[in-house]
Amino acid sequence: MKHRILIVDDEPDICEILRFNLEMDGFDALAAESAKEGQKVLDSKPVDLILLDVMMTPRSGFEWARELKANPQTAGIPIIFCTAKTMEEDLLRGFALGSDDYICKPFRISEVKARVKAVLRRTQSINTIQYEGIVLNLDSKECTVDGSKVSFTKLEFELLALLLSKPGQVFSREQILQTVWPSDAIVLDRTVDVNITRIRKKIGRYGEYLRTKFGYGYIFGK
Repeated sequence: MKHRILIVDDEPDICEILRFNLEMDGFDALAAESAKEGQKVLDSKPVDLILLDVMMTPRSGFEWARELKANPQTAGIPIIFCTAKTMEEDLLRGFALGSDDYICKPFRISEVKARVKAVLRRTQSINTIQYEGIVLNLDSKECTVDGSKVSFTKLEFELLALLLSKPGQVFSREQILQTVWPSDAIVLDRTVDVNITRIRKKIGRYGEYLRTKFGYGYIFGK
């Protein structure tokens, strides 16, 4: 699957050059000419990385990045700042805001593509499943919901991971039991239902997304 890159820069020529070259390199590239336009893109579709200009008006790249990092639903998106500002304090400020890299203008396209690939390799080496503000770390077996840690039993964690792995797909009770429960376990008819109810409570406002398809099983999604 192609990585989707969002380019946000108030210079249309730069947006178009970056978009064209990233798409030629196999990325799905989207462009926006302001933080407001960039936010509209994020509200409509997920992205894997943001190339963000700093010196924009009325909202600078630094200001928008601060908002993105404060929002649990967008905090995990890697950001590479692209800017003509090269003062050390500007670089430090960018990294303090949570940026993953910093490219100074004027830049070579080959450098941008190399930085993008490096950041994607680094940030996606963490084995996670995410649905909006729910993030499951499959390595540490930890879950956060809107930035707050939530404790799950082993079965609850694996059941939620299964449902989140394919949003929109219905899983029957039989599929869930075969995938999540040990083969030698004695499981009552209502065991899956009880665990689903517990998960709904623990994931707060996302509980309504964990829906029952009567006669079929369970599905996670809007």
